[in-house]
Amino acid sequence: MDRRDRRATVRAATSRRAAVKTIAGAALAVAARPRAAPATARVVVPTPDTVRAIYLDPRITSDRAGFDDLVDLIDRTELNALVLDIKEEAVYYDTEVAFFQDAGAVLPRYDVADYLRTLKDHGIYTIARLVSFKDPITVEARPDLAIADETIGGVWRDGGGETWLNPFSEEVWEFTTDLAAEAAELGFDEVQFDYVRLPDGDLSAADFGPVPYTFASRTGAIAGFLEMGKEKVHDRGASVSADIFGYTLLVEEGDDLGIGQDPAVLAPHVDALCPMIYPSHFPEGSLAVDGHPNDFPYETIEISLGLARERHPDLTGKLRPWLQDFSLPWLGEYDTDDVRAQIDATDEAGVAGWMLWDPNNVYHREALAPAE
Repeated sequence: MDRRDRRATVRAATSRRAAVKTIAGAALAVAARPRAAPATARVVVPTPDTVRAIYLDPRITSDRAGFDDLVDLIDRTELNALVLDIKEEAVYYDTEVAFFQDAGAVLPRYDVADYLRTLKDHGIYTIARLVSFKDPITVEARPDLAIADETIGGVWRDGGGETWLNPFSEEVWEFTTDLAAEAAELGFDEVQFDYVRLPDGDLSAADFGPVPYTFASRTGAIAGFLEMGKEKVHDRGASVSADIFGYTLLVEEGDDLGIGQDPAVLAPHVDALCPMIYPSHFPEGSLAVDGHPNDFPYETIEISLGLARERHPDLTGKLRPWLQDFSLPWLGEYDTDDVRAQIDATDEAGVAGWMLWDPNNVYHREALAPAE
């Protein structure tokens, strides 16, 4: 089956969001925030031609021995990079960005200088993952910066009960990108913005303030945020990437899935785009495979990246997908062959690399080629 036939079989998994008819509220002012000074001279690990990374959540891998084990895994295999959370629900190191201190959103989990020094000593490319707009702690301290609920008042919550900072607020952009700038100053080689989007799901009660809920306003807000981050991070010698939904590669141009993510619009504002193309996350029947995409890891990646090259040929060198190294119990166990199949399909697509995601930070070592 050629890619035209495959493309015809792809159906969007996310329903289109109805426009919010009435949005009210005061405009939020832009406020400058202090930035931390680097503690030591910055050591740069050049961006590899092909980034091959694993992810570390410091809430899960919470001790030095676990960290050292992942460093050893990188040393012994084809891996060359580590994605390390600096902010999820809180900031995980002792930041000097005053906004997060004032909000009570600093919960240190590791010594950032110590970790970076070790990673640099091993020649490992370091990526700081920064969750941008989904934020429970900051919202609690500053509900005026959150997406509001116009039906019942107070702060709006998504289907999972999570709260979100307002992606249209330039004040939110400022302190979030200040944290990214600080990460670059501290020595991270790249800052990766995650949850860099509007929430999905039922937004009928969501109040974003005096902003029309349109394709142009949504993508403009996300692009504007990334441009601000890119300017600050580039000024400090680091690169910028952004995580995007895997389905953004498959829908037609001009469709942002209602979340502000259109690869063609966002690409100029980042050095890498990181689509999350986990086979488990594609619904059955959404791709031209004989069953659930979870059971066809090679084909799912091949189809996704093939369509991306067709629709966005200029972006191939910026694409660095997240791949699946985890199992969803109701879909069966993911094994070494499944992980390797995704890596092989990605390598054959000629993109800028790949990253393995496991929320438990336990990876299939046998799926990785030995270090050369």
